[in-house]
Amino acid sequence: MTTDTLTPSRPLIAPATAEALVQFAVAIVAVIVSVSAFAVSTVFGISATFVMTLVLTIAMPAVIPLLVATSFVLQNTIVAWYTPYITDIPTFDAMRSSNFIIVATALLAFLGAAFQAHIRGIHPLRRWIIAGIGLCVLITVYLGLGAIAGDPRDAVVYFRNIITPVGCFYIAIIAASVYRVDLSRTLVWLTALAVAYGYCEFFFRMDFLSLFNGDTYIERNLWNQVVNGTWEKTLEETGFVLRGIDDVMMTNFFNLSIFDDLPKIFRVGGPSFHPIAFAYLVSIVSAWLIFQRRWLLPVIALPLLVIIGSKGAMVLLLLAVCARIGSALFGVRPALLLTTLGGLLWVGASIVFGMNNGDYHVLGFFAGLRDFAHGPQGMGLGIGGNLSSSALTINWELAQESGAAGTPMESAVGVLLYQMGVAAFAVFAFVGAIGWTAYTAWRRSGDYAILWLVVAVVVISANAVLQEEAYFSPLALGLALLLGGVGLGTQWNPRLNGARRPG
Repeated sequence: MTTDTLTPSRPLIAPATAEALVQFAVAIVAVIVSVSAFAVSTVFGISATFVMTLVLTIAMPAVIPLLVATSFVLQNTIVAWYTPYITDIPTFDAMRSSNFIIVATALLAFLGAAFQAHIRGIHPLRRWIIAGIGLCVLITVYLGLGAIAGDPRDAVVYFRNIITPVGCFYIAIIAASVYRVDLSRTLVWLTALAVAYGYCEFFFRMDFLSLFNGDTYIERNLWNQVVNGTWEKTLEETGFVLRGIDDVMMTNFFNLSIFDDLPKIFRVGGPSFHPIAFAYLVSIVSAWLIFQRRWLLPVIALPLLVIIGSKGAMVLLLLAVCARIGSALFGVRPALLLTTLGGLLWVGASIVFGMNNGDYHVLGFFAGLRDFAHGPQGMGLGIGGNLSSSALTINWELAQESGAAGTPMESAVGVLLYQMGVAAFAVFAFVGAIGWTAYTAWRRSGDYAILWLVVAVVVISANAVLQEEAYFSPLALGLALLLGGVGLGTQWNPRLNGARRPG
C-alpha cells in the first residue's frame, strides 16, 4: 500500500507583498475617509481624522509613514471629487488641511509613546526626541508672536509649513526604531501611480482632469486668487490678463524667459495640483531609488520631470545621480564634497543671474537678509512670505529698483530669518544634523539607502535659499525627512540590528 506525499502549494502572493498591499490599501482608504469627513463639516473632519489616525497609530503603527506620504500625494485629488458640492471657500480650504491633522495626530501619539521604557532605551532616538521637543516648543513660541503681531491665520499657515517636516522626521524615526517599516514596495507603487497620473494629465489635459472634477478644482483655486486680488495685482505690474485655466497651466520651458519665443508647455500639476511639489515627489523618490540601484521608475519619470520644469527638483536629481556614480568611481567622501560644491555653485549662479534680471526670488532673499540685520529677534510666524496676506502688498517694480523686496518672500531661508530671527538657525541646524547623522549611519552600515539623505538635505537646503517650497512643501523636505527617518530608524531598531536595505 502506497501513500501519496502531499506537497504544500506555493502561495500566489508572497507574504511580504501581501502585507505591503494591505498597508497600501489601508493608507489610500484612510485618506479618502479623512477628506470625506471634512466634506461633512470642518469640526467633524478634524475629529474623525484625529480618531482614525490615533486608532491606526495604535493598531498598525508601521503603516503611519506610508499614510503620511499618501496623504501628501493624493489628498487634493480626493478633494477635487467633492469640489462641485462644496460651495463655501472655508470648507474647501479646510479639506486641504486633513494631511496636517494626520501628521499632527501621529506626531503627538508617537512622542507620547516615546516615554515608554523600551523606546527610551534606544539611545540615538532618545537624544533626537529631546532635541525635537525643544525645537517644537521654540517654533510654537514664534507661532504665538506671529499670531499677536500679525494675522493669526497667516501664523498658523507658516506653523504648519515649518512643523510638518519636523513631524515627518520624528514619525519616521520613532516608528522605524520600534517596528519594521518597509517602504521599498509601497512608496514605489504610490509614486508610479502619481507618475501615471502625470502622463495622463499631460497628454489628455482637461479631458482627463474633468473625470474627477480636477478642472473644477483648478477653477476654484483661480477664483480664490481673483477674490484676494492676486491677478489684479499681476495685471497692474505686468499687463498680463487672465483669460482662463490655460493661461495658468501653460508656461515656458523650465519657466525661463529666454524661451519666450518657443511654444508654451502644459505644466503638469500632478495629483497634488502643484507642479513644484509634484516635481519634488518625482525627484526625491527617483534619487532614493537610484541610490539603491533601481533605475526603472526614475528613467520612466525623467521626461515628466523635464515637462514640469522645476529647476530645483531637476538639480536635486542630477546631483543625486552624479553623487551615486561618483561614489562608485572616486569614493563617497569626494562625491559628497563635489555634490556640496555643486549645490553652492547652483545657488551662487542663481543669485548672480537673478540680480541681473530682477528675479523675485533673489529680491525676496535679500529682503530677508536686510530685515534680519535690523531685527535679529524675529517678527513671528506668518509675517512675510508667499503664503501670508502681506504678499499682496509687495511692489515688485520698486523692489527691482531698490534691489530687495519690501517684505521677505520667495525664499525659505529669507522668510525664516525674518520670522524667527536667530532662532531660525535652530531649524537650519536641525536639518544639517540630520544630514550629518545620515552620513555617520552610512559609515557604520554601508547602506546607500541612507546615504542619499545627505544629498537630499544638501540640495534641498541650497534650493531653500531662493525657493519657499523647498522647505515648506510637504513633498519636498517633508518627504525627504520621512524617507530618511525610516532609514535611520531601521538602523537604530534593536530588533533589526544589522538588517540592511537593498543598496
